[in-house]
Amino acid sequence: MAMIDFTGIKCPVCGVPFKEDDDIVVCPQCGAPYHRDCYAQKGQCVFPELHQAGKEWAPPPPPKPPVSAEVKDRECPACGCLNAHSAMFCNRCGAALTEGSQPGQQAQPHTQPPPYTPYGASSRGPYPGQAPYSSRGQYPGAMPFAFDPMGGVNPADTLDSGVSYGDASKLVKQNTAYYMPVFRYMKQTGRNKFSFSAFLFSGAWMLYRKQYKQGAVITGLMLVIYLLYLSSSIFVATPALMSLMEQAGMDVTRGFAPTSEQMIVISQLLTENPALYLKICLPMLCLLLLLALMLFTGIRGNKMYMNHCIRTVRQVKAANLADYPNMTLDAKGGVNTSVAVCMFVCYFLLVNVVPLLL
Repeated sequence: MAMIDFTGIKCPVCGVPFKEDDDIVVCPQCGAPYHRDCYAQKGQCVFPELHQAGKEWAPPPPPKPPVSAEVKDRECPACGCLNAHSAMFCNRCGAALTEGSQPGQQAQPHTQPPPYTPYGASSRGPYPGQAPYSSRGQYPGAMPFAFDPMGGVNPADTLDSGVSYGDASKLVKQNTAYYMPVFRYMKQTGRNKFSFSAFLFSGAWMLYRKQYKQGAVITGLMLVIYLLYLSSSIFVATPALMSLMEQAGMDVTRGFAPTSEQMIVISQLLTENPALYLKICLPMLCLLLLLALMLFTGIRGNKMYMNHCIRTVRQVKAANLADYPNMTLDAKGGVNTSVAVCMFVCYFLLVNVVPLLL
């Protein structure tokens, strides 16, 4: 049996690797090494199966070196992301890395793609060794820019219990690149994200986004407040202001242009009669209330919409789609354009026709 260097090999009894100065004994039959004390403690070789088979003990093979990851040297012509050498499609934007690649098709031999020119970049011609490109700075067949409809959010991540961001995006449909990052921000931080669309259009925006219950409530409140504003302006504030001007000796036919003496008289009258001052300010209070409702909708709009999406996705998943064909994300998702048009017509009539009737 050839001499073997047992340094670093583990003792089969204690499991401690052998050192150069260790007292090592070997089995006379199979050649297995032991610490002298370990062999004396055991009293026999621990490999009887080798003795029965007439085989010799052999040192364990050295560990295999770790398999290195595949080299990423294939640059995407659309977004510039480096991909694995054998990849056929970009793992960021999905653009084809080989000309004519189709799913399931074998990758073509690797060729280095030309440097990427950003969309809209001006250039007089291709660089040396660079493929021809169009007058708009694009390579034929390349996307002008990488567009992620999820806004950088992983669709498989969990938005809420039983609801993923991919489920929510199917319900949102339009403008998911905005709403998915907003949902993730609110879910991770617990804070609201101000929505200018909800602030400017309030109930109409909610109805447009198919939040019919909340949208009907907000729209109804805004309608009531606006009618109160018109009524208080025409029937309360205007008569009170005309009466105040007459008491101050002003000519109401010439408009509100008081002199300094008349302003003093008006101030005294308002001080003596606070109810008259309240009547004049009543339309302004209605407008402030309307603004407060719009601010509330703008602050809470995205949060309410996220909760609406979560509830709707759970409702759709819990329903038996065979019995309820309309209970699908496609049917319940997206926007309601007809409601938006109807709300615009109603707003036009409310602002231009109703004041004439009053």
